Amino acid sequence: MFKTHPDGMLPEPTPERVLAVCNMAAKQPMEKEEMQRLLTMNWKADADYSIVRASMEVAVDDLGLLQIKDGLICYRADPGIIASPTAFRRYISNKVFSIEDSTFTKFSKWIIALNERLFSLRKWEVMAKTCKEESVDIRNVGENDVLGWRFWAVFLGLGYLSGTMLIPNMKLRVQDILATSFSDRFQYGEAILAKDFIQWITPRLPEADLRDRLPLAMSAGLRTLHELGLIKLESWPDSVRVQLYRIDGDPVNDFSHITVYEEVRR
Repeated sequence: MFKTHPDGMLPEPTPERVLAVCNMAAKQPMEKEEMQRLLTMNWKADADYSIVRASMEVAVDDLGLLQIKDGLICYRADPGIIASPTAFRRYISNKVFSIEDSTFTKFSKWIIALNERLFSLRKWEVMAKTCKEESVDIRNVGENDVLGWRFWAVFLGLGYLSGTMLIPNMKLRVQDILATSFSDRFQYGEAILAKDFIQWITPRLPEADLRDRLPLAMSAGLRTLHELGLIKLESWPDSVRVQLYRIDGDPVNDFSHITVYEEVRR
């Protein structure tokens, strides 16, 4: 799911299923067949078993949270990682996007770079077809891969699902970074230069090109955090400004300073 390209992105191992598998193994190591039986409530359909197997494989091979030892599925990481969906998301975000040559990261980067063009790709098969035509790096991506990608993209905070399309908004993705790493460099509640902020966050967002004007997804995320009062975007006179993706009628289309409040950690 998150391995080096050309790894496939399967639709079966959703974030919720992978988290459920980890929670079960953390409570008690068990045989694979027993976990399948419990998660499927004794339903013996092969399709349901394949869903459980795929979820276990992602947890073992891709995320390193589970291991198979003496025939048992065992949880091998800090219990705090799976204490809540938020904790799980914040842990795996760093792990998943740090693999910049994975199919998942490459496809995410291609999607984010589309900006408003994404709204014209209203079906997943159209998205896959367009990617094959335009992307040199990931031409082997098919509809099934996009179906698998969409659940994790939404869970990790790249946007929101609306029917058969993705609304680009990185509010959740940016908030997770601000919640876990911002205080390592800056102080909450203090205005900092926009250019310093972008320089700091750029290596933490390998899926987004933050040079020049910020992409639509990133801009929408910052605007949303600003409107929620979790950050404050300001344009001070005689200061270098960072350009957001322009939205006609929006009062915030650039900023020279940003203040991040501690409430972003909630």
